[in-house]
Amino acid sequence: MLTDKDDVMKYNEEYTHKYNGHSTCVLRPKTTEEVSKLLAHCNTRKLAVIPQGGRTSLVAGATATFDEIVINVERMNKIYDLSPYTGILKLQAGVILEDAERYCNEKGFVFPLDLGAKGSCQIGGNLGANAGGLHFLKYGSLHGNTIGLRAVLPDGRILDTLDSHRKDNTGYDLKQLFIGAEGTLGIITDASILCYPLPKSTSLCILSVPSFNEVKDILIKVI
Repeated sequence: MLTDKDDVMKYNEEYTHKYNGHSTCVLRPKTTEEVSKLLAHCNTRKLAVIPQGGRTSLVAGATATFDEIVINVERMNKIYDLSPYTGILKLQAGVILEDAERYCNEKGFVFPLDLGAKGSCQIGGNLGANAGGLHFLKYGSLHGNTIGLRAVLPDGRILDTLDSHRKDNTGYDLKQLFIGAEGTLGIITDASILCYPLPKSTSLCILSVPSFNEVKDILIKVI
């Protein structure tokens, strides 16, 4: 728990530096169970909270407008494993995107998301914002590549769908509600993400075409 003004300052700053938060208390849990206890405590006492990750949003979505208690998951930065058989990566929400990418590359896989802010954004925030990124057309969305997740509801209850099976015909698919919900339904603490085989080579070219229809034709050929 951080309450010193100097320690809390950076958590009140957002990426564009246009807005400043007013939180006086920052909580940095390390496990799902700790997040559960914190949310249960705050819910019982009607204390407002705001989930926070890498603070790379350009819309100040993780900035404490009033005196909300910030719950930052940066200490939840453990990568569990990546299955060489299924390509499914299990990790905590505070893992920095670039670290996840590097881990996958070393194992011979590609993480299906790449962003300009990858050196500081976190997986939980990426999921909360349903980030698109540079790989979207090739590998699809986080909605499609998220196999399961673990999230803590506002009252402290834990929703656990952290699965490693790609084929799941059961419903309801509750994990999808949290992807893109910006932390309004709960705090994502862990995720299992489908990764893809690392390409053996890459090529780069610049093409100029006269119309948008030609752009579509090119995409069909290269994807």
